[in-house]
Amino acid sequence: MTIKDQVLLLLENHRGEFFSGQEIADRLSVTRASIWKAVKGLQKDGYAIEAVNNKGYILQKAPDVLSAAFIEQKLKEHGINLAVQVEKIVDSTNNVLKQYVADGEKRNMVLLAEEQSAGRGRRGRSFYSPEGTGLYLSLLLHPDVGPEEGTMLTTLTAVAAAEAVETIVEEPVQIKWVNDVWLRGKKISGILTEGSASLEEGKLEYVVVGIGINIYEPSGGFPEEIRDVAGAVFTHDIAQENMRNRLSVEFLVNFMKYYQNFPSKDYLEAYRRRSFVVGKRVRIITPGGASRKAADEAADREFAQVLGIDDACHLKVQYDDGTIEFLSSGEISIKME
Repeated sequence: MTIKDQVLLLLENHRGEFFSGQEIADRLSVTRASIWKAVKGLQKDGYAIEAVNNKGYILQKAPDVLSAAFIEQKLKEHGINLAVQVEKIVDSTNNVLKQYVADGEKRNMVLLAEEQSAGRGRRGRSFYSPEGTGLYLSLLLHPDVGPEEGTMLTTLTAVAAAEAVETIVEEPVQIKWVNDVWLRGKKISGILTEGSASLEEGKLEYVVVGIGINIYEPSGGFPEEIRDVAGAVFTHDIAQENMRNRLSVEFLVNFMKYYQNFPSKDYLEAYRRRSFVVGKRVRIITPGGASRKAADEAADREFAQVLGIDDACHLKVQYDDGTIEFLSSGEISIKME
């Protein structure tokens, strides 16, 4: 941890208290000059640190800037030991962690970025990831499960994200099967789970779980192609103090609460309760974008009524001819009718 990180944590953990440069230097066993340099660096980053003669430094306000030190400390307070890394910009947090694995990384860790230049979603879609408006993170994990069980991490992640956002805004947050988190009738989050399995052992070697959450409306709004469906936790572009760090901690604590019991499915009922597709009529789409009717002329499989979600997170649907089928997210997607 850098001196700047240590100074920030000291001031953050003692809001409303003054610390002299000498007192901070003594606590951290460094020079007063290094403390002065760290404070100047924090002020440049946007932290409102006031210096008062004969009193010292006090943190008045923190910007909404991701801090690995803050997140890691808060996780440790919850008994969670997870390596935390923050980057200014990456192409994709999932891509970076997969490269780490290729380079020999064995730890469980989380990577967060202020911006993604090539954020990715399911089925090759892009995920709009502008600087400072969203939470973009990926977890590198090594669960001792098979590939089929590993797919349930997507469900777990959706529940953890919905719970975290709901804590922040105190409004109901829903989930659209299988991995989209919705607030006020708009999609605010998407999840992409990737991994590698050992064919010999039949188990996962690693999993990378990526999630993007739109925190603020971008200045000028979302791009036209996603404007009708995309939403944000806050319907403005005014940053709130330390919001993304706070939401990161909420999400990661929720995630690890469920993950420590994985592959137990103690999150599944919460997933079902938040699903807004059960009981609705949906249009079923193949991975290539065609309807099931076009894919199978022998039977009309384009529209169905959603009856429920089973323990493997398959969607139980009934077609107009009465036929019941359990659908896998790997095979189809749905659109609300």
